Amino acid sequence: LPYAVTYKKRKKQIKKYEYPENYKVNRMNRTFIDYLAYKKTHINEFTTQMDFLGAIKSDRKSILTLIIPDIHFVLLFIVENKNSNKVVEIFDYLENSLGIDSFKDIFPSILTDRDPSFADINGIEFSKENGEQRTFLFFCDAFKSNQKASVENMNKQIRKFFPKGKSVDGYSQEQIKKINIIINEQPLFTLDGASPKEAFITIFGNKAYDELFD
Repeated sequence: LPYAVTYKKRKKQIKKYEYPENYKVNRMNRTFIDYLAYKKTHINEFTTQMDFLGAIKSDRKSILTLIIPDIHFVLLFIVENKNSNKVVEIFDYLENSLGIDSFKDIFPSILTDRDPSFADINGIEFSKENGEQRTFLFFCDAFKSNQKASVENMNKQIRKFFPKGKSVDGYSQEQIKKINIIINEQPLFTLDGASPKEAFITIFGNKAYDELFD
């Protein structure tokens, strides 16, 4: 509701997908329907939703948001001149920090949109170290942001720290990490008063949390 009063009346328009690069990406077996089928046979796994926070056009930097919806746990990364290589580098960093086994446990599947920065499917899914598949990547349908509603909502929440229309170019990863920690330490009613940090540590352990934020 605090955001609802700021919304403008939407204009009805016929949209065409704005990224020509997407026509070259083979998403066979990685559509939203494929994701639902995957979840049916992997009911005990957590899925991570991924998206970039909207930025002003003049910005060189963007904020990548990862969220595990079941526990509201968030990871934020500042990315300069975003592209598919930069996104893969983040997942390589996460694997190197956690180790392949912990990475697979925490990020078994990822749901995202069709931003060209997420188009390197093999780079995200497979370990650079040993070629092992470390996650499964799935894509929402075009213009169906409600299919990844948790990360969309989280991006609205973090607007408290990064107001719409304001540049994020002045932020470093260390500053982003401090904000990230604050977000994960907030007690939530949906977690029975626990924080996302507490939920993450209970499920994945202190060591995994420390590897992410040390």
